[in-house]
Amino acid sequence: MLSLVVLTLTYCKKEDNFIGSELQKEDLGVNQLANFNITTYTKESDSLRADELSTATLGSMNDPDVGKTESSFYSQLRLPVDNVDFAVNGSLSDIVLDSVVLTLEYADYYGSLDAQSFEVLELSEDMYIDSAYYNGKSFASNPTNLLVPGSRVQVPDPITSVFTPTDSTSAQLRLKLDNSFGQKIMNESGNITLSDNDNFVQFLKGIEVKVNNPGQATNEGAILLFNLISLNSSVTLYYRDTVAKDTLSFDLLMNTNCARVNKNVHDYSGTLVANQLADSTLGADRVYVQGLQGLKTEINLTDIMRLKDSNIIINKAVLKIPLDNTAGNDFDPIEQILIVRNEDDLKYLLLDQTMFAGQAGLDNVGGQWNEDDSQYEFTITRYLNNVLNGNFPNNRLTLETISAMVTPNRTIFYGHNSVVQKPMLTITYTKY
Repeated sequence: MLSLVVLTLTYCKKEDNFIGSELQKEDLGVNQLANFNITTYTKESDSLRADELSTATLGSMNDPDVGKTESSFYSQLRLPVDNVDFAVNGSLSDIVLDSVVLTLEYADYYGSLDAQSFEVLELSEDMYIDSAYYNGKSFASNPTNLLVPGSRVQVPDPITSVFTPTDSTSAQLRLKLDNSFGQKIMNESGNITLSDNDNFVQFLKGIEVKVNNPGQATNEGAILLFNLISLNSSVTLYYRDTVAKDTLSFDLLMNTNCARVNKNVHDYSGTLVANQLADSTLGADRVYVQGLQGLKTEINLTDIMRLKDSNIIINKAVLKIPLDNTAGNDFDPIEQILIVRNEDDLKYLLLDQTMFAGQAGLDNVGGQWNEDDSQYEFTITRYLNNVLNGNFPNNRLTLETISAMVTPNRTIFYGHNSVVQKPMLTITYTKY
């Protein structure tokens, strides 16, 4: 959880103290320092809420740097109307179910669009929309894959629109379910089971949508993102009235009234990440930030305290973290990284983000991926002034992903002992 804190910045004039020749030799005016020691290391991200997100993540990928990631999701299905009855004149004998299709509208993807093997299972455990579920939560399900064999292995296509004789819609993943799933619902026509959604979710608790790609090679696979609450995301029963010769359809909805939970699992075995998580001192060369509740980078600026009581005001402080972006793969860095401070086991936005000319926003502090300079820059002026004035403890700073449960990207930084590039803190200050 991010807590927002607004503090008043004050400066107190104090007696000069010797803090090093780099300050003693400078005249009154604007000066600059950039010779600070910085320590970096990688940690696993904190636990995050995974329920009622508008975007669902699905798929698996094998990143050569951070290992394997697998995403799945659970969702209730809801009736669009009460008192559903498919029968004609009280009988289902003239109603023929043709097919059942789970349709998911693409929102984006990350990785390589290789073939993946999909599974859809029916839940045997209740979900509750008013409950809090965190990443890693599993719901019991029946083991039978509801997908027909011809629909299980597909090459995802999040780019091509779907065209009909009268319209076109956004790209979709379409998974054909066994007709027994739809027939079970139709057989309840006119019963209390289909009278309203309270009864329906007791009868059909929901579905689990997952992948099964045990042989995925390095640099293969992708995490697919879906707009789960789009009208185009649903389970549709296609059926015929053989008497009236009508072709009909009926949608089971995934909407904001449905309990929905994302689940992401990371496997770092065989990577440098696994070694770092076991021994944080190994983060001296490279460190990592990864979405989907993966990894975060911790930064210690203990060296900044040598400026305390030095009669300076920091006019601008910029922290630059260089990026190790290996060319030739499909795993792009994170577009925007968040920097937060830590105090009493809580996280706080920096004042540089929450207070600037009366306006708050990420642009004040930075953190965007600068592709041209291959680095991220963070403006942390107000934060450091408050540290030096004793308003904040000089605890670690954390780099992590914004919208971390639906952002599959990862970023690799050069660490503090890298022989290629190092993080750098540059301070422009006025001495008085």
